[in-house]
Amino acid sequence: MKLFSCLKSNLAASLLPARAAQKSCVPAFSLFKTAAVLALLGATVAGYAQDTAAKTGPVKEVHVMRPSSNPRTIGAFNHEFKRRTLAQPQGQPVNLGSGVVYTCDPSIATATCTYLNTTVAGWYNDTFTNANASIYITYGTTGLGSSTAYPNSITYAQYLSAVTANTNKSAIQTSALAALGTYDTPAYNGGNIGLTGALAATLGYPGLNGITTPASGENLCALGTTGCYNTIITITNDPGTPLYYDNLGGAEPGDAYDFYGTVAHETDEVLGTSSCTHTNNAGTALSDGCGAGVPSAVDLFRYSSAGNLVLASSLDGTPGQYFSYDGGTTNDANGVAGTPKVYNTLFNGDDYADYTSSQPDCGTDIAVQDAEGCPGEDSGLSILNDGGSEIKILNAVGYDTPAASNTAAAISSPTAGSAFTSKSVAFTWNAAVGATGYFLEIGSTGVGSNNIYNSEQKMVTTYTFPSMPTNGEKIYVRLYTNFSGTWLHNDYTYTAAGAVLSSPTQGSTFTGKSVTFTWNAAAGATGYYLEIGTTAPWSNNIYNSQEKTVTSYTFPSMPTNGETIYVRLYTNYSGVWVSNDYTYTAF
Repeated sequence: MKLFSCLKSNLAASLLPARAAQKSCVPAFSLFKTAAVLALLGATVAGYAQDTAAKTGPVKEVHVMRPSSNPRTIGAFNHEFKRRTLAQPQGQPVNLGSGVVYTCDPSIATATCTYLNTTVAGWYNDTFTNANASIYITYGTTGLGSSTAYPNSITYAQYLSAVTANTNKSAIQTSALAALGTYDTPAYNGGNIGLTGALAATLGYPGLNGITTPASGENLCALGTTGCYNTIITITNDPGTPLYYDNLGGAEPGDAYDFYGTVAHETDEVLGTSSCTHTNNAGTALSDGCGAGVPSAVDLFRYSSAGNLVLASSLDGTPGQYFSYDGGTTNDANGVAGTPKVYNTLFNGDDYADYTSSQPDCGTDIAVQDAEGCPGEDSGLSILNDGGSEIKILNAVGYDTPAASNTAAAISSPTAGSAFTSKSVAFTWNAAVGATGYFLEIGSTGVGSNNIYNSEQKMVTTYTFPSMPTNGEKIYVRLYTNFSGTWLHNDYTYTAAGAVLSSPTQGSTFTGKSVTFTWNAAAGATGYYLEIGTTAPWSNNIYNSQEKTVTSYTFPSMPTNGETIYVRLYTNYSGVWVSNDYTYTAF
């Protein structure tokens, strides 16, 4: 994202167009580039400004995201990118407060506003117990999307005290607190940190700054009063930057951007994923919008390597900086492909806490928090299905997940202990409240084994595995549920489809012309076929049986010339056939 370094007090409510000329100014006090101010896909050169002569209180900040800097044409759009299935809210929010609520400008369609307050708000309200924000949303002149708010700040000591007092810490929060004590306290104790109003309220601090609607002048107000919002999110109304709406269905045009993914980017920053740092107007250096050396909450977790915290007082454009809640050991900010993301640190006007977008194809590892939009490839993108890094960040800085009551998803089909009836097996499980993803492992060597299949993270609640063994062996399945980095699992045991010959022993030599074949009764089977040949594993030039309902058959006229004999046993599951092959030597 690119941001304006100042916003004059008499600036109209709408954002300056991308690539607009900007003026430089120095904040008169510690400013926080609130999450409400940043935007996902942004304008080219956008920012915030202040007129110190006209204002004596907090100065309104604007964060703008821009469209892709290398958009494809519709004809060049690569359709090979795998579409994501949009994760729906769980129905019963875990949020203990009012949650994320969108108030829509009259320019926003009713159906769009409804979707915002059910599906999009549900992404947050079904994930966090204490993420609350009142957001006004409208269309206007901007890059792709933007957010506007007034800053808030508390002392580092107050922040540390609040997160320490939390009695419902997740594993991520426990690790994050330890990292704060080791790396941040020596650097920041005695100073301030910038917070969004939403995060400050979550941590228990009253008297926070909000903003009125564009129609009311975007004035400073007290959060909690009528007509006062955490932020104003503006989405582009430029016909040259078309938008796609997931709730309307149909294919996303190659030049369009997902409206709801853009809103999610802005909402993340309203809550607290935004940095205090941004590129200067000239695009040649970085500056700190919260004040010299003052971090935002997420800046407390910026590392360049294990144990090397990147301080707000030593801003630079060194590439490879990343979010870590465990002192830099783990970069746990991932995109859809599971590849760790790094922060944008280029002097390009993009936001310093957004991720560097994948190039040349942004869709190969896209995330909601990417600095640029992804035309034609971000349909259905949400915080639940893009790697979940925003959830980890928000959890680390102070938003709680229902860790105490997390319940792993359970497989409902196939029934535990049952026998498969095909090589292709569809697994279905419930959507666990608060879950950020699922992993499926399938093995045959014992509980927890994955020698057959080890999945990437899935955001859906059903998956069909097409190549299950058909040898009647025991199959072990483990379903993991991810709760923002905390993993729970359930184990299941099944029997592979297909009857198996128990006699004669595989690979043995027959002892005469008459050979008796014996196999197990496969659960769910409706019959069996036996084929015997000499020309290939699937041949039947010696014998091709009719369907049998017994589990034993004696063939009286086997060759006795010592040649290789191929036997195939078919199992019929009401018209679905699986088979197992065996090789013997004739007497």
